[in-house]
Amino acid sequence: MSRWSCAITRGNSDFRLIVPLAATIILVAAQTANPGTEPETHQPSAVTVTIAPPLRQPIVGERLGFHGRWLGIPVGYGWLEVKGIEEIEGRNAYHITAEGHTNDILSAIYPIHDVVDSYLDVETLQPLRFEKHQHEGHYRSDEVVLFDQAKSMARWRSLLHGNTETKDIPLPSQYQDIISVIYWFRAQPIQPNETVALDLYTDEKIYRTWILVKDASLLELLKRGTFPCLQVELKAAFKGLLVRRGRIWGYLTTDEYRLPLYIKVTTPWGPMSAVIDDDSLQAILKKKAHP
Repeated sequence: MSRWSCAITRGNSDFRLIVPLAATIILVAAQTANPGTEPETHQPSAVTVTIAPPLRQPIVGERLGFHGRWLGIPVGYGWLEVKGIEEIEGRNAYHITAEGHTNDILSAIYPIHDVVDSYLDVETLQPLRFEKHQHEGHYRSDEVVLFDQAKSMARWRSLLHGNTETKDIPLPSQYQDIISVIYWFRAQPIQPNETVALDLYTDEKIYRTWILVKDASLLELLKRGTFPCLQVELKAAFKGLLVRRGRIWGYLTTDEYRLPLYIKVTTPWGPMSAVIDDDSLQAILKKKAHP
């Protein structure tokens, strides 16, 4: 297990690029899963569905939790939360937090407790600040990145044990980090059979990334209903080469919320998956019923 986690977070960087989004959500996954209640998902045959225009801004207070599994075994819990709007370097920004924790059983073997914060410019939905605090086994990482949009430069700084190490990273005109990309993409007017290209910041580098939007289909969550979804697949480049050692794909609802219901990753260490928890799903359904 330690080899799997370390490969994603530190070593084996070529494979790590295929899971910048999923590692945050899946390794991260949500409320400790009970094996008897974990929902099963599958994709029925494709159907014609209506693609609604998306909400163009994150919803303050939205909290999305996920059940996470590795090799079909419950491994932990995690969530994404839009905590509010704060001022960063003179600009208003959405403060979004992602937390991930292994459950009690796995924590006894290899504990993982990660917290990642991203601050999205309210106007551009690009990150202004990014913080990552990782506690994985004996490994620790505490860092902050400030994105200067005007100077097209990011400054990475380690916060570990009084470390004063810094690094400047040139930025393209449009970029996202591994948290902001989720909310940026949910706000895009995407359509089936479309490819969205972007530059993604992770681990002190910028990587060219493509999100392939597949045909719309129906996704059934066991005992919770069937939902029209867009299937998306993530591909990334490392030193100009597409990563081919794993696959990551997910299902987003076709309504205005673009809710991520299910994410799956194939890896050399077995499949990982994350399914939205019932509390998060019911909160959105209630909001839709009583806007």
